[in-house]
This record gives sequence, C-alpha cells and structure tokens, in this order.
Amino acid sequence: MPTSDDLKRLSSDAKLIERALSEEKSNHKNLIASSRQSVPTIRVNGVEISEKAIGEEVQYHPAASQDEALFLSAQALVIKELLKQAVCADETLGETAWQADEEQAIADLLAKNVVPNTPDLAACEQYYNANPQEFSAPPVMNMRHILLASPPEEGEERIELKKQAYEMIEKITNSPNPDAEFITLAMQHSACPSKTDGGELGILQKGATVPEFEKAVFALPAGVAPSPIETRFGVHIVQVLSRVDGKQLELDEALPMIQNRLAQQSFHHALVDYLFALKQAANIEGIDINVNQENVYRG
Repeated sequence: MPTSDDLKRLSSDAKLIERALSEEKSNHKNLIASSRQSVPTIRVNGVEISEKAIGEEVQYHPAASQDEALFLSAQALVIKELLKQAVCADETLGETAWQADEEQAIADLLAKNVVPNTPDLAACEQYYNANPQEFSAPPVMNMRHILLASPPEEGEERIELKKQAYEMIEKITNSPNPDAEFITLAMQHSACPSKTDGGELGILQKGATVPEFEKAVFALPAGVAPSPIETRFGVHIVQVLSRVDGKQLELDEALPMIQNRLAQQSFHHALVDYLFALKQAANIEGIDINVNQENVYRG
C-alpha cells in the first residue's frame, strides 16, 4: 500500500540565527544606498562588508526580488560579523577560536551568552491546558487488505472489480476459517506488495496512508469490512485485525514534549535578545537590520 511521511531541534546555530531573523520584520528598503549604488557601503564597527561578499552570499537567500535577496544577504553577513567580533573580544575564545572553526566558535559564544529559561511545572501545565489537542495519542490499527488495482478513470473496470470484491468478502465471511481464506485470496489476487504477507499492512497510524483510505478504515470496527473501499489505486477488501483508539495523554506523559517545546521557544527568544544587544552596541553603517525586541518571550 503506498504511504506518505514533536519536536525537532534545529540542526545548527546558523539555522537558529536565520530563523530568529526571518521572524522579525525584514525590509529591503533598509539598505541605505545612494542613487549611484545598487549595494551601499556597509560597515560593522568600521569593518567593511564587501560587495563581492554580498554577491556571493545571495545564492543562499532566495527571495521575490533582487533587492530583497541583497538585503537578506547583507543582513546575514552583518550578523556574522557581529558574532565574529564578539568571539574575538571574548577572553576565553578570541581570534584563535574563530580561525580554528567559525561554526564552533559561534556555538561556544552562544552557549555562554544565550541562556534560555528552564520551564517550570506551572508553565508546562499552563501550556498543556491551553493546547489539549497537541497531546492526544493517535488511534492505531493492525490490518490486512487485498488490492484489486484499477485507475480512477476506468469506470467500467471498477464496477467489475467491485463485484469481484463483494464476492470475495462473501467467500471470506462464510468460510469456516476467515483468516486463512483472506490470506489465500490476498496472495492470489492482491496487486499490493503486501500480498506476500497475506495482505498484512502491520500497524497503521493516521497520516500513514492516502486520505481516502485512511478516512474509511479508521471508521471500521474489528473484522472484515462488509463493503470494499475505493481509492485512487483501486478497490480494497479490508480486514481490521485490531484497533486501539487514541486517548488524551496525561500531563505527566506529555511533560517531556512540553518541556522540550518551551525550552526551544525560550532559547529562540533569548537568541533574539542577544542579537539585538549586539546590534545596539555596534556602529552599523549602510544597513538597518531588524532584530526587534517585540514579541520576545521573557517567561
């Protein structure tokens, strides 16, 4: 049967910084250029960001317009220069750390200066009560099927296959051993690779199959479905072997997920705070980057 695919940490500090900036109000008009320049002269505490560097950075910042791409590229390089200068000014890091490994130097700098709040039980409970839909275990089913394949446009063929499907359902339900009968018919007639396992699909959760199949099968009780199910792939005969309905997770069960979620949010906002502080302390010419304090979580 064809199939489709809570919390994940961002893979690098570079992505965290990009996310922090993207959530703020960026506008390419904040490039302060004269009428003779497409890219202004940009300096960070006297260190110039070259036009060549901005041009090379553009490939990493797809945007709706060239001006927007130039702004995003320049902003990224300004942030990098701010972080570089912070690394070099740090007594325990310094220029040696930057020269050795830029990404590691930034990671070490952020580890020292970006300190998220640890969510307490009260904050977790408040989040749990405000978002109950996030903490419901999905229903799961163990099932097998027989696929009589036919594309949707083959109307007459599908009518014939549905007749065959009803005949098979009747044969299975009237058999003294319905399980054995189903497995035999699956191995003989199913167009799904699962036929080698007697049509067994294993444990299914919502989101694991195509929507039209999922909608029908998750409404079924245990046993052989009395009617075939039609999908884009053809006609299915289904036997539900077992089902466990979803249940609401208790707070103690959901607590690790909530702690992770709130810790990530807190880290993100602490990162925005730190970038804002670096910007405020610097002399930046030629561009006005937007790392704002609004919407910063201080919980």
